[in-house]
Amino acid sequence: MFEFLRFYTFYLALFSGIIGLISMHKLPGNRAKFLVILIWFSVVIEKVGYYFTEWTGLLNYYVFNFYMLVSFSAYILLLRSLLSKVNHRLIAILCFMVFIISYFLNILYFKEDINHSYTYSFAIGVILIMILACLYLVEIFNSDKILNFKRSVFFWYILGILVFHVPFLPFMLALNWFLIKHDESIFSLVVFILNVLAHSCYIIGFLWSEKKYNY
Repeated sequence: MFEFLRFYTFYLALFSGIIGLISMHKLPGNRAKFLVILIWFSVVIEKVGYYFTEWTGLLNYYVFNFYMLVSFSAYILLLRSLLSKVNHRLIAILCFMVFIISYFLNILYFKEDINHSYTYSFAIGVILIMILACLYLVEIFNSDKILNFKRSVFFWYILGILVFHVPFLPFMLALNWFLIKHDESIFSLVVFILNVLAHSCYIIGFLWSEKKYNY
């Protein structure tokens, strides 16, 4: 019934990407502009993933596993750049190394059939992002940034990442570990709703943020 919804995530990403381009004047540095690039990268991935099977005859796990590698690496490095304390930045570097190692271990684990979703790498990546996001929020709440944190595009972007990945993780693990029947309709509905929430955060960030808080 809801199978078609999953493919509308492309239009959600496209819309937030357009809003990001319109708001470029409020994104002064490369780090802020990088957020728009990440969204447009997801637009390209959604489109390639949609046609990948038709083009190659293979399932599109290859595309989305590659997207996971790039996007999670980008999220971790973004959070590292937002952290101000030296020990927190070192933790971010460690998290990046752990994720990269876990990803390639996942490849070795499925070396005979790599057309799988890298569930373990996804789970590790989400946990690492949660840890770094908590450190980021702690730094905000313990500084003067608490007064205007809602005016920062970075806050809304990180919130969007969490809003999607944190609820999706237990859902994905339930499908893979507890052998819950994979209902494509429910899966598409969950993915669509979480994408709506995530891209809503991105759009709010682009529209509501102020240039002086986006450095």
